[in-house]
Amino acid sequence: MKVLKKTDEYTIYQKRSGRYAVEDALQNIINGVDKVSILIKAGIIKQAIVESTPDVVEEAPAVEEAPAVEEAPAVEEAPAVEEAPAVEEAPAKKE
Repeated sequence: MKVLKKTDEYTIYQKRSGRYAVEDALQNIINGVDKVSILIKAGIIKQAIVESTPDVVEEAPAVEEAPAVEEAPAVEEAPAVEEAPAVEEAPAKKE
């Protein structure tokens, strides 16, 4: 890794892949929003400053109640199908 900038507070490195690493004075790696802020302040990357998003939960829009559904008229039951009389089998012929 190549040292790009070294201050009393942190050291900025550029990796062979082109990405950046930031170490604090105690040689702890810095990640996330803090890393991005340091890189922007150092002028290494140009990007809008990343601010942490507030934990405000927006209220869900009010849900309108659907109009009542009319009940369908009762379906008449079909007349019961009468079963055909059972056909008796003829006794088998003995030869």
